[in-house]
Amino acid sequence: MSSDISRILQKKGESETLEFKGARAPLDVLAKVVCGMLNQQGGVVVWGVDDKGHAAGVDDAENRVRELNDFLMSHLNPRPLLSVSVTNFRKAQVVVVDVPLSADKPYSLDRKIWVRVGTKTLRADEDVSAGIVERSAAQLDRWEREPMPGFGIEDCDVEEFERTRTEITHVARFGVDVPKSNEELLRRLYLSRNGQLTNAAVVLFARQPRAWAPNLAVRVVSYSGQGEMGSVGNDVIIEGPAIRVVKEVLGVVQQRTGFSGRFDKARLEREDRPAYALFALREGFVNAMVHRDYASMGGSVQVDIFRDHLIIRNPGQLPEGWTTGDLAKKHESHPANPDIARVFYLRGLMEQLGMGTQKLIGACKELSAKSPVWKTERGTVSLTLFAAPEPSQTMPLVGRLARFMDNAQLGTEFKVSDYSDATKVSERQARRDLAELESSGLVERHGKGPATVYRRTSRSQQ
Repeated sequence: MSSDISRILQKKGESETLEFKGARAPLDVLAKVVCGMLNQQGGVVVWGVDDKGHAAGVDDAENRVRELNDFLMSHLNPRPLLSVSVTNFRKAQVVVVDVPLSADKPYSLDRKIWVRVGTKTLRADEDVSAGIVERSAAQLDRWEREPMPGFGIEDCDVEEFERTRTEITHVARFGVDVPKSNEELLRRLYLSRNGQLTNAAVVLFARQPRAWAPNLAVRVVSYSGQGEMGSVGNDVIIEGPAIRVVKEVLGVVQQRTGFSGRFDKARLEREDRPAYALFALREGFVNAMVHRDYASMGGSVQVDIFRDHLIIRNPGQLPEGWTTGDLAKKHESHPANPDIARVFYLRGLMEQLGMGTQKLIGACKELSAKSPVWKTERGTVSLTLFAAPEPSQTMPLVGRLARFMDNAQLGTEFKVSDYSDATKVSERQARRDLAELESSGLVERHGKGPATVYRRTSRSQQ
């Protein structure tokens, strides 16, 4: 994050999407800026930086983060998926609020609507407020916000309420005390409107969701061959409250895909590692549940498991104007089902600012698996994850390679010339040595030609 702050501070002053606030700025002033950005294009608020971009820092930054987060969650309506964090910049600690571009407008602060105009945050007049409400009216017609006739608190899973309270309290993103009453908890999660529970409440808390909507389940299919033409080895339907389903699906997939491994020649011990990164699996399943088109009665989330890859499919489509390539970058927070997404976020199962897919890609790379692939076709979004390759059998490092790696810390970057100088070998031999280290997974190569650098990975020597 320090590099991001450095880049932000290098920009030429504040803008509609960037605001600096000094360390003495009160919480309500910060909240007005956040509210204004939520109602416009999103942006970044940096607390502890003066108008000229000088970072003086914020005293007791960790506590100030909690205070600001609590204030925002208590006074903004509806509650957004914000990220409030401490970042070290040079010798100062600054507080950064990442404000996502949201489709859930209008946002109000203590019942007042604020907007961002240039570098100023202004209270919206009646015409502007009406325009924001009009542009957002269509969002209120989402399937998740429609009432489910006949569905009541007695149809909910009582244990899921307790798990929700425990996890929300532990994650500490709610901003206020978690209600002890189940009815009040649903109301505070925006799952109860005018006394009637919504479809989102069915997805998240129903004991038997398919009794209310037949597509509320996840199907996990294992194939014996490489493609869908292979025979089905196992087929199971998993239903229940959405977050519990995600956890059960994770368990089933991990059990079926197992580990990749190898025997070390020196120790004759097996080195096991998961075939798929847990974070990548979790992120893929969570995205499928949060972004799926629940109004599509003809489809549900499905996981197809093959020998060397798996595919997670969900009915739906990408936001207008997006391509699958946008998912591999940091992107806007644009959940198709914000009420459902918020509960996943509060329970610690969701990245809030479009960073999850980047971390998913990184988790696959850590296992040396091929990069994940997203596709959209016939009203379906799919994610393909590839199993980690079987590790090659390698001998323990000896001589100059071992000595060099002993002194290389995690994340250390160096060039061929650096290695050559440190080990007193020619650059030709240095390239051979580095190729061996790369094949062992001890270093990663980045860039091409003269710009090539090597980075020490977290993998340990044999």
